[in-house]
Amino acid sequence: GESPLPHGAARHAGFLRRIAAMTYEGLVVAAILFVATLVFHGAAVERIAGLSRMILQIYLVTVLGAYFVWFWQRGQTLPMKAWRLRLTARNGGRISATRAAARYLAAAIAIGTSFAAGLYLRENSGSIVAWIALAPGVLSIGWALADPDGQCLYDRVSGTRLVLVEQKP
Repeated sequence: GESPLPHGAARHAGFLRRIAAMTYEGLVVAAILFVATLVFHGAAVERIAGLSRMILQIYLVTVLGAYFVWFWQRGQTLPMKAWRLRLTARNGGRISATRAAARYLAAAIAIGTSFAAGLYLRENSGSIVAWIALAPGVLSIGWALADPDGQCLYDRVSGTRLVLVEQKP
């Protein structure tokens, strides 16, 4: 659940609230990737394969990075706002672009690896390597269950905290 902290201190986000916000964020990310891919395809003059595909993938990772860094510096993405969550520095202040980028890279590596492994496992369920590749995302998010402040591993690594925004009376 969401644990109480000393008077005036922000409470950490509960695990289920965090997962719900991630699920909503997945819909926003899918829309961003869809539009960004359409823009890329519109500019492409050839079939997207080989080098063009690699450039598309780098472009999409960069577009998502810009989205998250922009909004995290301001404290919230739309899904975070809907679920009353705010991203802060450990001291409760706003995070810098560098800290937001560090969080994005840590989360993208962990969750991205696991997402790719999950897609691969749909067709190759016997792949031991793919099952092992699920570990970074599961460990990073599951870390919040044991963390005293309910933070994911990428929050610990990047020096950020996801906290609950108190409702105004």
